[in-house]
Order: sequence, then C-alpha cells, then structure tokens
Amino acid sequence: MKHCNIKSFLILICIGILFSCDFAEKNISPNTSSTIEPGPLLTYVQLYTTDNSLCKRTQVGYCMMMVQQTASLERDEMAGDKYLETATLGEFFTSSYTSVIKNTLELINRTKEDEKLSNTYAVALIWKSFLFHRMTDLYGDIPYSEAGNGYALQNFYPKYDKQSDVYAGMIADIEKGLSLLSESKPAIVNGDIVYHGDITRWKRFGNSLLLRLGMRLEKADPALSKATVLKALQGGVMQEPGDICMVQHVAGKSATENPLSFIFKSHGLLNSGSIKISKPFLTQLQQTNDPRMVVYAALPDGNTAANLQKGLPNGYDIMTIPQGEPGYTSLADYSTFNPGTILQLDAPTVFMTHAEVELLQAEAILKGWISGNAGQHYEAAVRSSMKQQAIYGEKGVISDSKIDDYLSHSLYDQAKTPEERLNVIGTEFWIATFINGYESYANWRRTGYPKLMPVSYSGSLYKGSIPRRFSYPMQEYSINKSHVEDAVTRQGADNLSTRIWWDKN
Repeated sequence: MKHCNIKSFLILICIGILFSCDFAEKNISPNTSSTIEPGPLLTYVQLYTTDNSLCKRTQVGYCMMMVQQTASLERDEMAGDKYLETATLGEFFTSSYTSVIKNTLELINRTKEDEKLSNTYAVALIWKSFLFHRMTDLYGDIPYSEAGNGYALQNFYPKYDKQSDVYAGMIADIEKGLSLLSESKPAIVNGDIVYHGDITRWKRFGNSLLLRLGMRLEKADPALSKATVLKALQGGVMQEPGDICMVQHVAGKSATENPLSFIFKSHGLLNSGSIKISKPFLTQLQQTNDPRMVVYAALPDGNTAANLQKGLPNGYDIMTIPQGEPGYTSLADYSTFNPGTILQLDAPTVFMTHAEVELLQAEAILKGWISGNAGQHYEAAVRSSMKQQAIYGEKGVISDSKIDDYLSHSLYDQAKTPEERLNVIGTEFWIATFINGYESYANWRRTGYPKLMPVSYSGSLYKGSIPRRFSYPMQEYSINKSHVEDAVTRQGADNLSTRIWWDKN
C-alpha cells in the first residue's frame, strides 16, 4: 500500500467510529452502516498499536527509563527513571482494552466465519496475540478469555486469566493463524499497512512472534518453551532486515504521524530537556564506537558529533543531579533522540525486527536448545540492526565498511565464558531494541542482561531494585473489583516489585 492510502483509510475509520456509537437508536439512518468494514478496521488496529497517546509516558517514561536507555530529571511523567509509582502505569491497560484490543476482537468476529476472509482472520489472530503479549508482559494476570467482547457477549466485567493460560492461548492463536495463511486463498483485505498483504512475511512474523514467546517461557515452562521455539524455527522466522514488522507513518496529519515525534515536536520536548539518552546506554555506544549512536542520539540543537554526545545518569532530579554529575550546568549539554532520524514525523514505529530474531537464535544455540553457530547469528543480528537504520532515511544509512569495522572487533568473540556471551547477546538486544522499550524491558527481566546498576532515588519505595511489572489501573478496583482482587490474591501484591509468572529468579 502506498503511504498516502493510510489517510483514505483513516477517513473511513472515522466515519465507521461515528456510526458505531450507541445513540440509543436515535437519529440513526437505516441506510447507514453501523460497523467498520474489515479493511479500515485492520488499518485502525495496526495504526493505533503505535500507542498514539502512550508512547511518551508508557514506553519512554517507564520501560526505557527502567532499563536505562533514557533518563530524566522529572518526577511525574518520566517516573520510571526513579521507580516511582504513578497513575501512568495503568494507562496502557485502560487505553489498549478500550481501543486496539476491542477492535481487534471485532475484526476477528467479523472475519472468522467467512472463507473469503480467511487470510484476514489469520492476520487478526496473530495481531491479537501480539497485543495481548505486550499487555500480559507488563501486568501479569490480565483479562484475556473474556476480554474485548463486551458488545458481542454483553460481558463488561471480564475475569483475569492466569498468565500461564494467557500464554497458552496466545500460542494457540498464532499457530491457528499460521495454519490458515495461504497464497491459494483470497488475499488479505486492502488495508494492511504492516506487510501490505504479503503472506510470506506474515508467516515469518507469526513464527518470529512464536519464537519470542517461546523464549519468554524458558524458566516458567521449559518444556513448552523449547517446543514452541523449535516449532517457530521449523515454520520459518524472519530472514532479512526487510522482514521488519513496523508501521510507516505519514507526515502532514497528526493522526498518521509518528506519535513520539509528534509529541516531541508539538510539546517542545527537544528544548525542554525532559527526556535524555541515559548515561549507561550512551556510554556503551561510545566505548564500542557503535555507528548507531549518530542515528539514535543528538544534542538538542541537532548536533550528532560523536565526541559531543553526553548521557544523563538515571535516578536524579533537578536538586540532586549535582551529586551524580559534579560540574553539572545545563540539560542542553545532554543528548536526546535524534530529530533528523528517529524523530522525523514520518519515521516508522517498529514492533519486531530480524535482528531480534537472530539474537534469540544465538541465545538458543548457546543454551544448547538448537544446533548452529551462535557467533554467526550474533554477527547477523548486528549487521541487520545496522542495516535496518536506513528506515530513517539517508541519515540512518550505515555503510558496509563501518559495519565491517565494528564487527572486526567482535564483542562476542572477545567474550570467553557462556555467561559473558549471554551478556553480549543481551546487551546487543538492548541496543537493537532502542525505541521499542516494551521489548527492551521484557527481555531484560527475562535474561538479566545487560547487567544494570539500579538507582536508589530517595522518594521511591523500590530504590535499589528495578521494577518487575506495572500495577493495575486504580479504576479496576471500582469497576471490576472482584476479578482484579482475585488476580492480586493469586499473583501477589499489586506493585512494581511483584514478579509475573515467567519472570523467575
């Protein structure tokens, strides 16, 4: 699909949403459709998975800050830097259930009985699992089996499923979706802004998502973990940078622009200094002469000179920063997101990459689950991640000579023990998933890599220990009280230190 077509679909979506509202049967024309067709509905759920209103607070302000990719001196919206518990932690939960999850379930309900829409139904099942795996990885036990069908089933108070059951359901849905995808069936409806109807790439993404979920389970359910990983690899995972799962945004209209870029530029965040690159993250890039640094980071004035970049330490506010940074003078001296690459209004939102898939395979080989050369997969991951930066335009292109030079001093080859090599793989995952904080945070909790030094901010109840999950939104305790309390009784205290099911020591 051409990028301009996104705008056309948004018009259809807005019309559909207008007429799908409940007006108690008043002022509704009998000649007007009350539902959105599958094509625009698919566009809607893919586009709004980019977290329009949540990318700043949830992904950057919590996920990326807790794993020290970003840092801030603020206490409120950027509370993840200091492990502070705020109402923001529940926003992803509330927003996702009332928008993309609800509409993805509607897409499933509208396509599952129609043979002509079999491929679209398959895509919807895979996307459903993608949405729910983000949700459960942040919160643990969540509404799943009864969620998103308030209109269809008249159940407005869904139970919370155990995370083990959520994972079993997600894996089953992905496998079903993969079994249905076929070039011999009618094409995916026009409106797929992720893979533009490419069945082969949807299969690769589905299997890659299975691989991701399988690796998540390594400590919680080793047997299912290994079986899922093997099934994913046998089915065929991502093979090249072009298999990347992403939404390409379109500049010119806020609804289609990159949400993080839009917020940065409309709120003046480049100059305010509220979001900076973290010192541990930037130091890693500088010490290894990583060419991705000039793609990721820039000073507030746009200067990308490597020798001028400076990371902000985590865990400080405007009063305490001199303790962590003797000689501190101004936030203008510290690096933020590069406005010429990742903050372009038409920059894509990335959900999963070939580099991640290569790293997961390298890890599986190193652990003896599958055969192969872990070092080769690690090198393929680095090369793919660096090549991938071209999605940001000419300023994101990293030459082959720079990639070769970086790999000539392979960090993996320098590591001698299995633990050191797992740390190298985990650190590369941390770097390659920059601006996909959900995965950076989840993978760090699963593996413990890279090894990070927790902050000890005096105002935090969790000082000295990086949080393990998000707490549920407070309104759940009034509108779905019995079910959320069942989840808390089963899972543990509803706070940032409670580990979810798969997050084992």
